[in-house]
Amino acid sequence: MKKIHKAEELKSAILELEAKKIVTEEALKRQFHETVEIFKPSNILKNTVSEVSASPQFKHNLLNLVLGIGAGYVTKKIATGRKAGLLARTMGTALQFGVTSFIAKNKANEENIGHKKGGLLKRIFSRSTS
Repeated sequence: MKKIHKAEELKSAILELEAKKIVTEEALKRQFHETVEIFKPSNILKNTVSEVSASPQFKHNLLNLVLGIGAGYVTKKIATGRKAGLLARTMGTALQFGVTSFIAKNKANEENIGHKKGGLLKRIFSRSTS
C-alpha cells in the first residue's frame, strides 16, 4: 500500500478497504452456504449413490447378483413345488443358496479368466497369425 499524506487520501483508502471487506464477506458467506449444502446428509447420500451407480463395475456386479438370486429362486420353486413340508422347504432353501453361490462364483471366475487370457471364445475363434 502507498503512504497516505492527506485526509482525502485517507478517506479514499478507507472507502476502498470497506468495499473490499464487503466483497470478501459476501464471498465468504456464499462459500459457507455452499459448504453447508454439500455436507448435508441427504446430499452426501445422493452424491455417493450417483457416483456408485455410474461405475460400470457396480452395474456388472449388480447384474451378476440378480442373475444368481433369480436362478436360485427358480431352482427352489422347481424343487419344492407349491405345497412342500418343512423338510422340503429347508432343502429347497439350501439348494437355492447353493445355486446362487455357484453362479456368483462362476461369474467371478469367468471374468478373471477372461481378462487374464483374453476369453475362451475369443481364443477359439480368433485367427492365428503364425
